[in-house]
Amino acid sequence: MTLRRYIFIGIPAACMLAIIISLVISKPKDETKNKKENTAPARPLQKVTGSGTDTVTQTVQGLTMPSYDEEGKEVVIMRGENTFLLNDNVYKIVTPEIEVMDFTQSEEGTQSVFITSREGEMNNTSEEGFLSDNVVVQFDPDTQLNTNYLRYFPEKKAVSTDQPVTINGKGIQIVGQGCEIDLVNKKMWIKNDAEMEMDGIKNDLFFMSTDSTSSLPQSPENNTASSEETSTPATPGEKTFIRSSGQLTFDRQPEAHIMTFNDNVEVRKGSSTVFSDKLVIFLDPQTKQTRQAIASGNVLASQGTKIAKGNFLTWDVNTQSAILEDSQKAEFIKDDLTIDAQKIIFYKDTGKIDIPSPGNLKAKLMEKAGKKKAAAGTDKADNNIAVTWEGKMNFFDNTREASFKKKR
Repeated sequence: MTLRRYIFIGIPAACMLAIIISLVISKPKDETKNKKENTAPARPLQKVTGSGTDTVTQTVQGLTMPSYDEEGKEVVIMRGENTFLLNDNVYKIVTPEIEVMDFTQSEEGTQSVFITSREGEMNNTSEEGFLSDNVVVQFDPDTQLNTNYLRYFPEKKAVSTDQPVTINGKGIQIVGQGCEIDLVNKKMWIKNDAEMEMDGIKNDLFFMSTDSTSSLPQSPENNTASSEETSTPATPGEKTFIRSSGQLTFDRQPEAHIMTFNDNVEVRKGSSTVFSDKLVIFLDPQTKQTRQAIASGNVLASQGTKIAKGNFLTWDVNTQSAILEDSQKAEFIKDDLTIDAQKIIFYKDTGKIDIPSPGNLKAKLMEKAGKKKAAAGTDKADNNIAVTWEGKMNFFDNTREASFKKKR
């Protein structure tokens, strides 16, 4: 009885011992498996930079942080491939992206601005941060800004930098020092030393013809050919260059994209140059071509022997005309011709000049073909003429003919 009792007691004990042994043997495997699962996302930690006291307290893969307006719409979304929270204060973000929504153009759907870079950092409390290393701001498929550093202000929905920036668009390239962007309103400021390069004849800002023969007397039959020639640049693909020492603003309105250059503005195309205190350019939002440009403040335009001075000079690309204005006296000089008035209108394609206000004209008379030459002793001063009018005056540059109308 005693032996049988021990046998019955020993069988359950052996089973319990086997279960315990199996658990002990299997436990290291489970721990090894769990250890691998916990350490798998830790490889990107090698990309985290900071001081030796930085401690990673949280890691997030596929970070998405939306911001909403008062109506509950998403207006800004912050994303990141990998994100590390250091000391519960600063997020280190690998390949961050900021998307800014725009609901104003409903016909074309939501138009977003995307900002990307290789690295980023964000304060956990204020949510302010910066992006660095190959920062790209994509305004639309044709327009983007490149820089190496950009500060992000979530409360203002704005970004800013003091580093050099480059903007590439359709037929346009702009470089400058420092930049600030209102992401919601898509308004941008280059802080100083802006330089812009523009392509194409539609960006021709000059009222003066590029054809050097347009100043010679021509017959009516040749005037038509001359107008066609002057509507084409002398050099195909000739670029327009603009620079300024002050701030450049770029305002993307639905009806026009407006660029404003400030302080020591210089516009140059071929042999034509315009200096002014300020220059405003209106671009077509679809074609990105120039519609109109206005130079103001101490305007001085020149092309060869042609000089124009005034307080305002306005170009209209569609009509190929320009208006030179000054409350005191605008002045146009070409060789031996001088016209001054408060307002002078130039038509590039026809070579016509309209003066709808009182003014003065000084010129040298040209002898008509077939007329005998004056005697050798004739005083050259007799060929000079000076006219003052109170009404209107029209002048045809090609034939050097002027007509006057009395003031009504």
